[in-house]
Amino acid sequence: MPIARLNRDTLRTLAASRLEEARVLLDHKLWTGAYYMAGLGVECALKSCLASSVKEHDFPDKEFVNAMYVHNLEKLFRLNGALWIGLQAEMKIDTKLSINWSTVKDWDDGKRYDIVDELEARALYEASTDAGSGVMEWIRGRW
Repeated sequence: MPIARLNRDTLRTLAASRLEEARVLLDHKLWTGAYYMAGLGVECALKSCLASSVKEHDFPDKEFVNAMYVHNLEKLFRLNGALWIGLQAEMKIDTKLSINWSTVKDWDDGKRYDIVDELEARALYEASTDAGSGVMEWIRGRW
């Protein structure tokens, strides 16, 4: 079976799917999985933005490509300078977005090997999906 091409459209689909999976896991009180999937959803969205910055027939910079292979949301945001600057400017205006980002940026993919409690899982999911000021909504408006 062929593997799907990992491009910006696939990453956008994966971002939505991972957030939906996080919601289902929350509904079933599976906190660690919900936490992991919510963060992975944001990661896929950011990687979609980064994929958009690579031109189809251009050979991308090796350091840029290697830097995309991380699970650190702040580092991924910073790789796209315009996106990072835009977030900083918007957070000065939207306090709720700033609070949500402070929760989302601390996502740790290594916690998939830990026990995450309900409060932490719900906080990450809600900060990601908050209508109007969620980090995912903000990213979607710019991808």
